Order: sequence, then structure tokens, then C-alpha cells
Amino acid sequence: MTSLAEYYSRAFSSELLFGLRMTINIATLLVMLWLFALAYLVWRANSKSPQNRFIATLLSVEGFKNLWIALEVFPWMHEWNSFWIVAWNIKFDFFFSMQIAAIFLYLCFPVYYKIRGLGFMYREGLQKHAWYLPIVFGIAIWLMIQGLPPFAVDNLSWIECTMAGADPVVYEFLGTSSAPTIQSGLTAIGTCPAAFDITLGDEPAGIWLIVFSQTPVSIVALLFIRSSIRKNSDTEQVKNESQVSRSFYIGFLGKVIGSVLFFTTLILILPILNGGIVPNFQDEMLWRYAERTFMSRFKYFLFTLCFAFGPIGLAFEAMMFVHASLKDSVFGIDQNLRKTFRNAVFTGFGAFLFILSSEIMENVLGFGLAGGVVIGLGFLVVRKPILGLIDGFSGQLIPSEYSPEEIEYLEQYAKSMKDGSITENERSLLVTLASAYGINNERVKQIEDSFLSNNSEAPAIEEKIIEVIQQWTDESGHTWRNMSDGSTQWWNGTNWDDYN
Repeated sequence: MTSLAEYYSRAFSSELLFGLRMTINIATLLVMLWLFALAYLVWRANSKSPQNRFIATLLSVEGFKNLWIALEVFPWMHEWNSFWIVAWNIKFDFFFSMQIAAIFLYLCFPVYYKIRGLGFMYREGLQKHAWYLPIVFGIAIWLMIQGLPPFAVDNLSWIECTMAGADPVVYEFLGTSSAPTIQSGLTAIGTCPAAFDITLGDEPAGIWLIVFSQTPVSIVALLFIRSSIRKNSDTEQVKNESQVSRSFYIGFLGKVIGSVLFFTTLILILPILNGGIVPNFQDEMLWRYAERTFMSRFKYFLFTLCFAFGPIGLAFEAMMFVHASLKDSVFGIDQNLRKTFRNAVFTGFGAFLFILSSEIMENVLGFGLAGGVVIGLGFLVVRKPILGLIDGFSGQLIPSEYSPEEIEYLEQYAKSMKDGSITENERSLLVTLASAYGINNERVKQIEDSFLSNNSEAPAIEEKIIEVIQQWTDESGHTWRNMSDGSTQWWNGTNWDDYN
């Protein structure tokens, strides 16, 4: 029986690339939760907007596509069989129904954004229903095909090896362990090469076809989006929410690149290294515990790494979609997204270098952590120039609408407008601030008009001109005045303060 401590210690052992797969699992879980949070943010920003509904739904569906990998943060072993009886249905059915739904959602881009040659699809009647119908179709289609032979996983068994040299112990999970795929896997294992917990079972071609079919569909959608952007650029049309923005295009491009990397690694690169055979999870298990040669470790590394491409692409897509949807309605969203991008890239790249250097040192010296520690410390030492490069790149991806000085002015203006009015003192301070930052009157008006337009759903906001009704000095030498709004103020030697 494998304990939790043993399971997770093995997950970060040298045989499993110092935790590369578990790191991907944890990161994918975080990406999934982040996608759900961003979907909620987009929906809440303007739930009446058809585009916001569509993007929020797409982000939610993309989030559910991470379930397959994300759930594997939990122990994948027979001691957790009662948990996986329930979790497997969630993992399997949700994943593939959302894969199908995503394909339909990609085809719905022309419904919500004007695409050249597909303008007939941009209709209000379709926009009312096209954001949820793909989910209905995805679930319905999966329910119809899940029991068919090309898509059904009828046999799946747990295989436990307690130590090197022991015989593998089989525990049935789905169907029977006498199925040919399971028996061939047991034959390939032979005597246990190490202590591990894995599963062997059916891997029907249909489910792989569903996964891979997203790549060509998303490429076609990307070409349509690119065509629309070039048309808008050539005609110099005034941008509105029906047109595809640069951020939207870059986000979808990142998602497509992730899909293409996954597709080419698994379908083209690995078969070239594997004698022309497309690898499966049984091959991955054999590479993991085979004799430690460069080729076996390299194939195992590539097979494991390719499962990170999808979540990385989805996370990038979500970040850029949110920027495209909320940059005009959520103040400071560009800054927050740039910080998130910087931290994620720096942390992810550092973790990748740590694992890669540990694996290299393990093969060279037999003690991998030494290489990981050295590279990790070196990475921290040069973090400032690296962060500078990342910031420069993120600034190109997510440009700021305002300069730092203008952001400071806008923050002060927003604070002044909390009560729906600007007093004479507040306006005087804003004028002084704008002058100090070198912001001219025309730019000030643009900043304030942008703020008012983005808060158009709030109660009517007016800048009230408050006049002095009466001013006097009392016997103690204090100066007072009555204002047109009924308030009384006194001069403290520097500013006029309200007297309560």
C-alpha cells in the first residue's frame, strides 16, 4: 500500500523528472481556477453585452478543458479508488464535452465580431443564443457518442509496483483486467523496475481525434480573425466592440500556438524519435522506467512537457481576452495583467530551468538537485535584467492607455468623484496636479471624459460649482464663509476645511 507521503515524494523524484508532471498538474489547476475567475469578471463587467457573454462562456469552457490534467494533483492510485469512481466521470465527461463545445465556440466568432466574408453571421438574433448553444451541442453530442467503440474507455486497471523486482499487482477500475491492452502492458512491464502506481487501459482513437481536431479548427478561426483585423486597418474604420481588437487576436494566436506545439510534438516529433509510432501513456511509462539513456529520457521529457503547452496557451489567451474586453471599463486592468504576466513567466521559466538542469546533472553526475540549486540561485541573481526584458515584452503585448503621471491624475480624479461632485478645493488640487505632471487641458478633458463614459451606468455625475454666499472674520481672528450648498468652511491657514 502506497502512502500519500510516498506518492508525492515519488512525484518529485529523479525518475519523474524532479516533479515536472506534478508541477504541470498544479499549474494547470491554478490556470483553470484563474480562467473561471476571469470569466466571472468579464460577465460581471457587463452581463448585457453579447460580446462579454460570449467571451465569459468561452473562458469557462476553456477552463473545463483543464480538468483532465488538473485533477491529477490528487493521488492517481488504487487506494483512492472510491474518489476516482466519481472524479473519473467528471474528468472524462466534462473534458470531452467541453472539447466539442469549444470547437463550436470557435466557429461562433463571426456571430459576435465582424469577420470579412462572414458578415451574414453577425446578427443580433444569433447573438442572443450562440453563447450557450455550443455548450448544449457539446454535451448532447458527447452523450450520444461516448458509448460507441471509437470513444469508449471500457477497460482500465490500476497497476501497483511496491518495489523493484516485485511482481506488479493489478486492481480493476473499469471493465476487466483481462483486456488485451492491459495484458500487453503487463507483459511490457514484466518484473517491476521500480516502485510506482500507474493505470493501463483502453486509449480509443476517437478521443484523441476530438482533442486534435481543435488545432485545425482554431487555425481556421485565427485566419478569419486576422483577415478581419487587416480589413479594418486598411479601411481605417472607427473601432467599436463589434470589431476584433489587437489584444483579442494576440490572445487567440497564443492559444493556437499552444495547440500547434502540442499537436506537432505528439504527432510529428515524438513518432520520428519513436520509430514512426505515435506514443501513448503505456510508452510513456516504459520510457520513464527504462534504462537511463539520453533518448529514453528525452522522449519521456518531451511527452510530459507537451501537456504544458495547452494550459500555457489557454492562460495567455485568457489574459489577452480579458484585456480586450475590460480595458475600457475596468481601471488599471492593463497594469494588473502585466504584473500577472511578469510573475507567471518569471516563475514558470525559473521552474523549467530548475527541472531541466537537475535532469542534466542527474545524468552527468548522478546528483541532480545540485544543478537545480546552482541554476536557481543564478537565476535569482540576474532577476532584474530578466524582469526588465519580461516587462518590455508585456508592455508591447498589453500597452497602457495612460502614462504613469496620467494614471496618478486619474486616480485622484476618481477619488474626488466618489460623492458625485467636485468641490472648488478639489478642482484646485486637480489643476495643480495636472500642471505639476505636465498634463495639458485638452488631455485632462480626455482623461475625465473617458472616466465619465466608463462609469455611465453609475448615478448621474455632475461637477458642481459651489459659490461663496458670505465670508467674515470672527473676534478670534478666524475666517469663515457660508457656501451655496449650505456648508460652512473655515480657513486653517492653508486650505478651506468643512466645519461640522
